[in-house]
Amino acid sequence: MNATQSFKIYEILQKHFNNDADAKSVVAEIEQAVENKFIEKQDVLATKADVMNVKEEITRIDLRISGLEVLFEKRFNNLVMWLVGTALVTVGLIFTVIKLFIVK
Repeated sequence: MNATQSFKIYEILQKHFNNDADAKSVVAEIEQAVENKFIEKQDVLATKADVMNVKEEITRIDLRISGLEVLFEKRFNNLVMWLVGTALVTVGLIFTVIKLFIVK
C-alpha cells in the first residue's frame, strides 16, 4: 500500500470513528495485513529477473530445437535418397531377372 492510499483510508476512518487513535490503529492493521499477504505470496510472484531468465531459457531451447530440425531434415533427405535409389535398383534387378529367365 502506498502512502496516498493509507492517508485516504485514515481520513475515512477518522470521520467514522471520530477518533485519531482508532483510525491510526485500523490503518496500521490494514497495512500489516497487506504486507503479510505480500510476504506470503512473494515466493509465488515472479520478479523481472525471473522473467528474463525464463526468456533466455526459451531462446536457448528454441535454438536447440531449430538445430535439431535441421539435423532431422538432413537425415530425412538422406534416407529418402537411399530409399529411392534402392527402389530403382530393385526394379532394375526385377526387370533383368524377368528378361533373362522368362522372356527368351
